[in-house]
Amino acid sequence: MAKDRREPAELLPVLPSFRVPAHLARRFHQICLGVTAEILDGEDISPMQWSVLAAVLEEPGSAQAHVARRLGIDVVTLGQTIDVLEQKGLVKRQADPADRRGRQLFITRRGTELRLRLRPAMLEAQDRLLSPLNKTERVTLLDMLARVVVANGSYARSGNGRRKPRKRSGSDPVS
Repeated sequence: MAKDRREPAELLPVLPSFRVPAHLARRFHQICLGVTAEILDGEDISPMQWSVLAAVLEEPGSAQAHVARRLGIDVVTLGQTIDVLEQKGLVKRQADPADRRGRQLFITRRGTELRLRLRPAMLEAQDRLLSPLNKTERVTLLDMLARVVVANGSYARSGNGRRKPRKRSGSDPVS
């Protein structure tokens, strides 16, 4: 079981100017990744690989492109992640009978066993993470987050928010 590493000195209030969705979402994501990484420590699997396993388990036989869209990552990154998970024996790809170029994803017995073994620790960590909220608030928070994500899905695409490369003018010196 993962140890609660929070210390009272680390509990700082959120400044008023940072009570905005982008900042709070980034911090919440950072916290969620930290909690997940603690549980996965020593398992030779990253939080991203864990989420791919969850998606494949939830929708077995899905096309790689569908899983990439579902997770908000690009197809190339998903393909590389699947390569690693396949080498570890956690997922397998099969040709899609409806599209010879496409690949369907399935979790293996080993992948399922890993998910089942770690799931209780993940659920306990999520409970600990949401412990400042009562049960009704937890359900409400998750419902509201899901609604915001679905309603703003057009922004949840790979690479969104990255800076575009600067164009060099002819007079700029090349370093």
